[in-house]
Amino acid sequence: MIDYQKFIQRNSRRIYASGALVAAFFAASILLNGGPSGTAWIVKNAIPTGSLIIALDVSTIKVNLGTDSTHYMSAKDFIVGQFATHTLNPGDLISTSDLTKIKGASEVRYLPLGIALDDLPIALMAGDHADIYVIPKQASLGPALVVSNVSIHQIDNKSRALGGNIEIEVSVGIAAAMNLVDAESQGRLVVSRHAF
Repeated sequence: MIDYQKFIQRNSRRIYASGALVAAFFAASILLNGGPSGTAWIVKNAIPTGSLIIALDVSTIKVNLGTDSTHYMSAKDFIVGQFATHTLNPGDLISTSDLTKIKGASEVRYLPLGIALDDLPIALMAGDHADIYVIPKQASLGPALVVSNVSIHQIDNKSRALGGNIEIEVSVGIAAAMNLVDAESQGRLVVSRHAF
């Protein structure tokens, strides 16, 4: 009994440190496994732009979206009967910008824009949403928002590596396309990426 007490007295710091380490590992495993999760819609069969979403083309899947959960359609959202705003490929999670209730999806345009390297966020990728501003050539006019929450369809990464103007392609309606073409002729376009 005396040997046991002496062992504890001599090694008490090691015993406490080992206990704290075990408790930390236990707490970390609880936090990692207890993340937010939900159910989202996923594409099973390719859905062309403007096509009606039918039950055979989509299904639900359990996912951990974290803070991006509001950007995607959850299983609670009724998506069958809506229309695709752009081509959806098998395996794509369906986001809020992928669908419209209006059949006028044929009004969606893919507009190419030349943006200076310094006027484009470094982390901008296809699928992101952005606001586009114009800085007019005339000094008397101030910067202005041209379009809000547009979907970035493609980015020419080859031109991005070379510098200069980067070509991006945005998915917009007819009215927004007209506004962007007009703004591009009036000055310099600046892209602001949504952080969601």
